[in-house]
Order: sequence, then structure tokens, then C-alpha cells
Amino acid sequence: MQALISELNQICSKFPYKEKVVIVDSHSIGEQINEAFVKEGHQAINLKYKTVIDLAQTLVDMNSEQPQNSLDHTVGVHFTYNLLKELKNQDKLRYFAGMEITPALSHAIFTSIQTIRLAGYTRDTLKMKAFINPDKAKDFYEILSEYENTLISEQFTDKAGLLNKANETAQIDEKVVFILQSGLTLSHLEDQFLRKIIPETVYKLPLAPVLGVNTPELSSLSSIHGGPPTPLSYLYQQEEASVEPNLDVFTAKTEEMEVKQILEKIKKVKAPLDESVVYYSNADAYITLFSHLSQKMDLPITFGEGLPVSFSRPGRFVSGLIGWIQSNYSVTAFLDLLNEGLIVMGKGVPFIEGEFVELDEVVMSNSKLTRVLRDLQIGWSRERYIKLLGDELDRLSDMVLEHEGDPYYENQARDMVWIWACFHEIFKKLPPLESTMNYKKCLTGIAYLLKYNCKTRSALDEMAKSTLLEAIKTIIPYADESLSSYDLIEKVKDLLLSIRVNQSRPKPGHLHVSTYKSGIYNSRPNVFFVGLDNKKFPGNVSEDPLLLDAERIQLGNGLRLLREKGQENLYTLLQVLANSNGHVTVSYCHFDMNENRVVNPAFVVLQCYRLITGNIDAEFKSLKSLPSSIIATDIFEVKDYWNEKLTNDRSHLLNEGILTQYNNVKQGIAAETARNTGKFSEYDGLIQIDAELYDPRHNQDKKLSAGKLETLAKCPYSYFLREVLKVRPVEDFSFDANKWMDAATRGSLLHSIFENFYKRLQQDHVKPSYEKHLELIKSIAQNLMEQQKEVLPPPNERVYQRERSDILACCEIFLKEEELHSENYDPLHFEYSFGIGEKDPAIITLPSGEVKISGIIDRVDQSKDGKYHIIDYKTGSTYGYAKNAAFKGGRQLQHMIYALAIEQHLNLGEGAVEESSYYFPTPKGLAQRFTRKQDRTLRTNGIDILEKLIDTVKHGHFEMTDDVNDCKFCDYKLVCRRHFYDKESLEMKQSNQKLKGVRAYD
Repeated sequence: MQALISELNQICSKFPYKEKVVIVDSHSIGEQINEAFVKEGHQAINLKYKTVIDLAQTLVDMNSEQPQNSLDHTVGVHFTYNLLKELKNQDKLRYFAGMEITPALSHAIFTSIQTIRLAGYTRDTLKMKAFINPDKAKDFYEILSEYENTLISEQFTDKAGLLNKANETAQIDEKVVFILQSGLTLSHLEDQFLRKIIPETVYKLPLAPVLGVNTPELSSLSSIHGGPPTPLSYLYQQEEASVEPNLDVFTAKTEEMEVKQILEKIKKVKAPLDESVVYYSNADAYITLFSHLSQKMDLPITFGEGLPVSFSRPGRFVSGLIGWIQSNYSVTAFLDLLNEGLIVMGKGVPFIEGEFVELDEVVMSNSKLTRVLRDLQIGWSRERYIKLLGDELDRLSDMVLEHEGDPYYENQARDMVWIWACFHEIFKKLPPLESTMNYKKCLTGIAYLLKYNCKTRSALDEMAKSTLLEAIKTIIPYADESLSSYDLIEKVKDLLLSIRVNQSRPKPGHLHVSTYKSGIYNSRPNVFFVGLDNKKFPGNVSEDPLLLDAERIQLGNGLRLLREKGQENLYTLLQVLANSNGHVTVSYCHFDMNENRVVNPAFVVLQCYRLITGNIDAEFKSLKSLPSSIIATDIFEVKDYWNEKLTNDRSHLLNEGILTQYNNVKQGIAAETARNTGKFSEYDGLIQIDAELYDPRHNQDKKLSAGKLETLAKCPYSYFLREVLKVRPVEDFSFDANKWMDAATRGSLLHSIFENFYKRLQQDHVKPSYEKHLELIKSIAQNLMEQQKEVLPPPNERVYQRERSDILACCEIFLKEEELHSENYDPLHFEYSFGIGEKDPAIITLPSGEVKISGIIDRVDQSKDGKYHIIDYKTGSTYGYAKNAAFKGGRQLQHMIYALAIEQHLNLGEGAVEESSYYFPTPKGLAQRFTRKQDRTLRTNGIDILEKLIDTVKHGHFEMTDDVNDCKFCDYKLVCRRHFYDKESLEMKQSNQKLKGVRAYD
């Protein structure tokens, strides 16, 4: 850089008052040159930095009456996508006819069009014979023609059009001193334009030469003007090197360690951050790491290429919103947005009976909103949100009227209005997921929610939000079109999620991180190059599949050959190294964590090592001697402290200060220690419990059910988690393309069919007959299925017909079996409930006291001799049921509990219920009945089981099940640690004689 600054200073001194224009590839390069120039104390009077496009734009604006409407890249890709679709629909494509028109293809085609046009070609001058395939030539002609027609009809000017207009009036400007950046990247039209405006006397800024490597072939305007060599100019010509370079090489186990070692080096030399710059070979591998550490350490960093928009909250909001739409508004996808804190809910809407409430006055936690959405089993689709939330609002409104003045129901209803209104407003903006959707409407909805419902917490968030909204605003005027849902989602993703934000030049007080390709004009004294392994550098060398190198050669006009890209990348890196002032550090990561394999360094690293050591014959194996640590030697974040402890060979006793700071670790150690002993403790399910609260014999407000008691018998620990700790498994009701109803919904539907069928027969005073009533039960089933379809639409007709056939098959089995059963029994009660809602609970009297019971009995029949028969429909398989296992170790208690409960509830007298049965009227169940005779022996044993089970609650003795088979279908597998215990330890802890007594009953 010293030679460049010296040359520029001489030019400025020679022409102090004349306008001087430095022609650069980008404004960023101009800023870097100017910063270095001013930093050396020179005056930049009348010194300007412009790109070729800047010069062309100025000239066109001076000679045009109407301002030029420049084609935005995003709009250009959008036009290209549409014209490709149109050409394909019109069957005008041949070579590209078999390709799917995607956003990625549109980007590639648009880039190819720009390349061809900047090379000076139009549809009228395109060399058709340059293409290897006639169909390809014809397709490019059609695409180029349609593209140029679009520019005319939409009144846009692209870069090629701008340069063509500028060339029409371009002439040499003797008033300006033109200074060229070395190695200018010029298209054919840019080269033509420059030659027309610059005089014969033109200056070129020098760069340190790269020796030993072929210089890229460039035009006279793009050539590189070499200055005096620097020590690193000899990297590939080390025989002539005479000065020791200020260069280091290191390696790291992972990219994270590579980044942290750089920060350690900056910290060690106490260098200000703005005197250091880091250049990477691959953005994906390093941007995330630097961004993460920047946030963790509050480290000021600027990013030359910016950050993916997904690093910001608005970016994640848009990504989540797209996913929510794509999932047909799945509750699970929405809850991801909610629980990450990305979405803000609330606007003002009408309340019950015409009153109004401002929604932001209603405070609702995310956990409560989550519980409501899951409890209502909304699952997915806009229609289900509005219908099920509306139904719940109606129900709560009725409760408000029924319990007038009760603040509980008023608050519940108020909250439900808030939820209903929020989703009503959202769905007014977002379109339904349909086979064909409107692109503009979708973008408008996303923009509205982004503007009003997206949380921001930082300057990066605000910048990302503004950028996303601007991108939508740019494309909206041209987006009023219908697309398939798949194409629309892909286009929205391509438009919004490919955005990069926070692109910045190097700033004072900031460490700068960017690609090495932008580092030639860097003036910072401490330069780091990361990621120089042979996987990332010089990068994959491949041709452009749309414009092959052979075609580029035939087209000519300076088109770059992509097969030379690798060599160009190497030359660029060497140019950056040669021009770097001060200390240079080169590094690479030698292990790929994702692929679990060793990675080798790039050849340039070996050259650096040879130059440092003076051993020009060193080989790659010599680099293995470089030290490498798997952990950071300095502490940048909490995990670095723990990594050091874990990898240190010495044992460390965590002191009380550390344990106080990390109380969760302290509690974990105590729990693990207790679990590893044979003693049954609170960490295994033995707790001090308030018997007055949890024992139903003492707490008369507490009701039990057959299901809860069976859970207590099966695994007391799972009862403890559910009923004492109130832990609930997440029950997401999600869309399944191969399933309509889940087991619970299907079972509920069958129960309703059987109930409605029998009630109809009771009205007609007839008994079931397969011959007479088959159509009746099928009709009832069909009506109820139609109702179910309104609440829960099937994913497709095929799935609906399959499950419909299964339901109707169950109805036939049921009817045949009931025809036989009705010869000896008459149905009396259907879905008989007690202890639910306003109905009094049933009471079972135990030797130690009374227990209140709640439940619903599917059916109660009466035999001809006046005895009662309880029937419980089972709609699954018969697994776990046997003819002679009445209690199955306490796991099947419902038959006995319901018998005792209904005798008490209906005052039938002891022994009135003669038998209970589990009835399986399904193809899987083969209409089997597992009948339990409710004799004295069974009841005596059952009462003893209940007594023992409730005593386990009284004593707080919630041990884990003694049978691993009970864990197969348990909801608490993720929180239960049973599988961590060895068999002997578990047996020692399972000392509850009460439960062992329950297991004795088969």
C-alpha cells in the first residue's frame, strides 16, 4: 500500500486543484484507498472515487430529459422467472424445456443474460453459432428477446442499457484527471465506455507484484501496474527472497478454536481492534462464529459481506412465518414463533355484547396461550383456528351468563376474546394455503405482520426489518400473480431469506471481518487469514453450466473463463498477502467436525511455512509439527472454562463458590449421588407429602378416576409426575398426510355412533337387527363423520375413504354382535357420567374411609333377571387383556370401580352389577368381550387393591414400576430416569410392600 499511497500523493500534488477521479470496482475499495491515504496525512482535495457505472449514470443523466429507472436485481430475477414460465407454457423452450422453473434457475438465467448483454450482445447481434447446441442457442435468443421486451414495456434500464446510452454521447474529458485501480474488473461495454472518456494520459495505481505466479491476462485498462516488491511478494519465488517476512502460521482443531486463537493473539499484543482485520476463505464457516462471539463478548465487529438475515429476529420471524404458512398454519409451527419470542400479539376488537376492549390491555403469558391452543386440539388450518376458538368463546360466553358476576369466567372469556381476535386479525392478512395462491397477497400479509407483530431488540434487528420491508416494497408492484403454493413459498424464501444485512466498511474501534477478495487495499497492520485448508481454498473450480467456457470463447468480448477461477482466487490471495502492511497470520482448521475427518492445508499454507522456516523443500508432513489445541487457552465464554476442566488431566474439586454460582450443577451432583445408592430417596420418588391435600379420604374436594388409579398401580412414579408435580406431556395435534383421525378421535367417534344408534332404537322401542338396521347405523355413522370432517378435514380423499371404510366395518361388527347380545340384555344408560361438571361424584367406601370417584360409563345394560352389566367400548387391539387376569396387578381396575360407583350413584344396592366387560367391536378386536364377574371375592380383592394404592399416596411412596414393559407406551419416557438404574439398585429401591401386595392380584 505504501507505493500506491506515494503514487496517489504525487498525482494529487501535481494536480492540486483539478478534479481527480479514481476509477474503482466498488465504493468499498474507494473508501479503503482513501482511508489509507488520509491516515498517512495527505490531503484528498478534489479527489473522488467512482465506479464505471457511476460515470455512465452521470453522463446519461446529463444528456437525458427523463431519469433512468434502473433495474433492481430482485426485480430482474422476478421478471426472468415470469418470462421463463411464460415461454415454457407457450412451448417455446427446447433446451430448457425439461427443467423446472425455480428461483435458483431464474437467478442463474438472469446472471447469464447480464453477462451476455454486458459483453455487448443483444437479440439482434447474438452469435447463435457460439452455443454448442442449436436448441440452447434458440432458447437464449427467445429468453433474451423476451427480456428486452420486458425492459421496454416496464420502462427499465439495466447496466448494459445504461452503458449503451452512455456510449452514445461519451467523449474524452480532458478536464478530469483519471486514475485507474489496478486489476479493474471490466465488461466489454465498460471497457468501451472507458476508452471513450479517458484521455491518452491516464494514471494507474500500483500494487505490490506477485512473483512466481502467472499474472491473469487482462486488457490494458484492466492490467495490473506493479510497484516495488514486498517480502510476501516472493511467496512463490522464494529463491530470490532476501528479507525475513513478518508472517506466522498456525493450525487449529476446529474453526471455533481458529477464531478464538486469533482473538487471543490480538489480546496478547494489546492491539486495538481497529488495527486488525480477519479475512476468511469461506463465509459460512466463520461468519456464525464471529457473530456469536460478538454478541457473547459485546465485541464490536464489522462484517464486509454482512450477515445472513436469519441472524436477526425479523429474519427468523419471516422464516418462521413462511414455515407456518407452508405447514398449513400448524399450531406447532406457530408455537415455535411464540416461544422464541419473535411474535407480538394484539389489536383492539369488539368484546362480548358489543363492548370493546383494547387487546394490549390483556396480559397473557406464552404458556397460557400455548396451553389453550393445544387443549383445543386445533392442529392446523385457518378454519380450525377460527371455528374452535369461536366455539370455545361461545362456551365461555354462556358460562359468563350462567355464572353472572363470577370474575373467573369473565376473565376466561376476556382472554378467549383476545386470542380469537388476534388470530382473526392475522388471518385477515395471511392467505389460506391452497393449491394456487396470490404472490402479492402473501407478501402483503407478511409485510404487515413483520411491521406490526415482529419484536426487535437491537440495531441489527431494526436494520433487518427495514431491509426486509424494502425488499417486499420493491417487488410488490410486479407481484400480482397466481402461483402454485410450492412455487410461491420457494419464491418468498428466495426473495426474503437470501438477504444479507449489516454490510459495512471497516469502522474505527471495530475488528473487521470479510472475504480475502476484498482485502487488496487494506491498510490495517495486523492481518489474519483463516480457513486456508484445501477444502475451502482455492474453492471448487467448475464451469457455468448455462454458459460453458467453450461458448464464452466463441462469444469473445472478454468473457471470463470460469475454469480459470481457481487460479484467479490464488492470485487474488497472493495479491492481498503481498500488499499487506505489518504482521500477517495465516491459519487453517485441520479437522472437519461435520464429516468427522482430517482436512489438509492448502498449498499456499505450505509456501508460507517454507518462507518462515527458510526450508523451501519442506513438505506437508512438516505442518503436522504445528501446535494445535482442542480448547481455547483463554476464556471467552462460559464453556471455555468448563472445557479446560474437562480436558485437564488433573482432577478438580469444584469449590463452593463455583457450586453456588451454578446451583443446577450442585443439585445435579446431589441427585446423582443419591440415585447411585441403594437407598430410596426423594430423587427416586419418596417424598414428604401433605396427606390432607393429596389423600382423597381426607380431602373431600379431591376426586379420583379409574384411569388415575390404574396409572398409580401401573407406575406410581408416573402418577407422581402427572398428579402431584402436574407435569404434562406436550400433545401436539399435527397434520399427517396419511392419517385423518388419531386413536382418541376415532374412539370418540365410534362411541358417539353407538350411543346415537341405541338411542334411536330406544325411541322406536326395537332391538338391534343386522338386516333391519344396517343402513340406519351406517347413516348415523356417515352423518357424524360429515360433522367430524367440518372440524377436522381429512388430508385427502384416499385417506378419508380408507378410514370411512374402517368405521363402517366397526359398525357392522357392532351391529352383528349386538343382535346376539340383545337376546339377553337391554341397554339402560349411555355415556353415564358422575363427578363431572355439576354431577355428584360416586362414592366408594373403603375400610379406611370414603373416596370420591368421577368417570363416564360407556353403557349400562340390564339382563332379563334384573342384574346389571357394565360395558366399556375399546376401539384398539386386545393387547394386554386376558380372560382370567381380572386385575393384572392393579393395572385393570375400571371394571370393578365402575361397578361399585354406579351401584352407589343409582342406589342399586350392593351386588346389583353382576358383571363388567371390555368390548372390542372392531376388526382388530374381532368383537371379543373380556368379562369380569363382579362377585364377592373380586370385590374384596379390589377394595384391598384400592386401599393399598391410596396408602402409597398417603405415604408419598411413588416408586418406579417393577416391570419394564409398563414403559413401552409411557408419556414420561423423556423425564423418567428408570433406564439409568441397574437392576440391583432398582430392586433395592422398590421396597414398597403396599405395591407388592397389589401386584399379587392377577
